Amino acid sequence: MRKVHLIGALVGVLALALSAIAVASPQFKQTVDLEYSTKQAQQPAGVSAELHATDPGAQPAGNQPGVRTLKITFKGAKANTRVGKLCRLPKDQADRCPANTRVGTGTASANLVGTNPTTGQPNVTVGLAQNVAAYQTTGGFYFVVKGVDLPTTAILKATLSKRGALNVNVERDLPVIPGGNKIVLTDFTVKIKKVTTGRGARRKALITTPDCPRSRRFSVVAAFSYTDGSRKTLTSRQRCSG
Repeated sequence: MRKVHLIGALVGVLALALSAIAVASPQFKQTVDLEYSTKQAQQPAGVSAELHATDPGAQPAGNQPGVRTLKITFKGAKANTRVGKLCRLPKDQADRCPANTRVGTGTASANLVGTNPTTGQPNVTVGLAQNVAAYQTTGGFYFVVKGVDLPTTAILKATLSKRGALNVNVERDLPVIPGGNKIVLTDFTVKIKKVTTGRGARRKALITTPDCPRSRRFSVVAAFSYTDGSRKTLTSRQRCSG
């Protein structure tokens, strides 16, 4: 009899755990707009990014999967993470980075997802406003996401390779709010300014645009993995010259 009760309890726990995992509906949509600040090939550039995820079919509203990992590939571009001033503080102190290491600003929006302890059903608060500040650090960026409607701070550590591949482990870096509530970022917009040092032949840039290909389009690829196990890969294209 005890074994039966134990199995029943385990099944119940498993059911509650599965119910807490948001699964995208067929209406889930991810949009991406990634552009350099210049259309000229082989020139120093800033970068703007707009990422939006919506799911009108989510039950309840806002109970959609979050991004687990994100890889953005600036195809053909080059990056130099030693250009400019670097914040040398550890990740957990990134909100104290010196102002002269800040290279970008933006905004974000988040849903706060919890679980009703009695029913096991999700409780969701949608559209919480966030401010974003980007700081250059060794090997990449800190994205400091501070809550406006929610008094909490998330620090996303993004690595940037010499070949222009930006990697972010979003799920790892989002804090769990007391009570087991989770933050799901649905919108993220940021502009990284052009960063250069030196003059003439010695001039170096944080990010350099690639050659303009025969298609006359720069390409930037964003590969998402989500907390429900799904994946999406989207490409932004921008007219170029030179």
